[in-house]
Amino acid sequence: MKKKLLVLGESYMNLQMKTAPAARDAKLIYGSSYSFHPYGAGATTAISVAKLGGNCVFCTKLGEDSNGERLKKYYKSCGLDLSCVSASKEDQTGMSVTMYNDLANGYTYITKGANLTFTKKDIDDAFSTYPDMFILPQDDLLSEKAEAPKAMMIEDKLKKEFSPFGSLSDADAPTEMIDISSINIENDTKTPDSDFSETIVFSNSDAVEVTPAKTAKPIETEPEENLAHYAAQVACNKKIDMVVHYNKNVSKLPLHQFDNIKILVISDEMLYEASGIYPNSIDKTLRSIIPFSSKIKAQYYIVQQGNDSAFVYDGKYYDVVTLPAPLKTKAHQESPRMHGTFIGAIAARFLETRDIIDACKYALVASILTRSKFGTLDHAPSLKEILDFTAEQ
Repeated sequence: MKKKLLVLGESYMNLQMKTAPAARDAKLIYGSSYSFHPYGAGATTAISVAKLGGNCVFCTKLGEDSNGERLKKYYKSCGLDLSCVSASKEDQTGMSVTMYNDLANGYTYITKGANLTFTKKDIDDAFSTYPDMFILPQDDLLSEKAEAPKAMMIEDKLKKEFSPFGSLSDADAPTEMIDISSINIENDTKTPDSDFSETIVFSNSDAVEVTPAKTAKPIETEPEENLAHYAAQVACNKKIDMVVHYNKNVSKLPLHQFDNIKILVISDEMLYEASGIYPNSIDKTLRSIIPFSSKIKAQYYIVQQGNDSAFVYDGKYYDVVTLPAPLKTKAHQESPRMHGTFIGAIAARFLETRDIIDACKYALVASILTRSKFGTLDHAPSLKEILDFTAEQ
């Protein structure tokens, strides 16, 4: 029996559109092509595990709509265990729209939809499948729709309570965009943790200016609870090994409390932010990872260095995994690294071989092959494709 991986995370239907800003007509920008793909860090990781032959349970939330049906059908075709995928009648499937004009820069707009309906029960049910390894959510999973910006929730509540026009329907409401991240891609050493340069979250809000007829009372807000933290606690209590991708969301969690982290993957940019030392040499990498490892305990620390190398440290010894010259050239020519594919591949391979060096090589090749098709999840490679490709090289 193959050992089982549990992936918990968000799902989106992504509309990917290539645009031509030069072909602008007033407020219209024309494009040349578009396509639909699954999207989300959790989905990327789970699909990568399944397509590489791993036994993967994917716990995610969808809406009972056409996008949810299409995603579920695709997940099934990849070989994912969907026993922990649930659909909501009240919420839409998460949607993202990516607009780009080259492979290095673009904008992704997302609405979380059903991804905001995760509960502790969903997590408990997922762990009842008895996984051998758990990949910590790479997203902020906040309970009771707390992910929506607080200011927007308060504004919406006030408008529903005081608006003389009553509550406007979502169909009547315009779209408001809220910038939650702004990272510019300047060169190969400044690659963002996301696939594109900027992510924008949007949601519907009423656009009616009103003067309340009565004095508004202060609105009490419930403290936000990150369900990724709860999931990590469950894994720790059950003594299930965790794979952690240390990104801006995961960095908010008290990882120092957990003693079951088997593999911690961190990019060179994130390690620089954490240590103040940019790990672009063996000496600097050691000087930055050793203090980091004293705060967060793991058996293996993997530092992604650019698109073609990984620095492996076990608390005492280190090794550098780098791709052959032909693959290095290909890595530098492609779009920014695919973290979800790398995480899924390294977890699937390590669970099978227990060889961290082999798993790193495998994950580097998997992420490069995915990016060579512009990072769309339906192009994540299979085990056979990876073996054939490396044999050719």
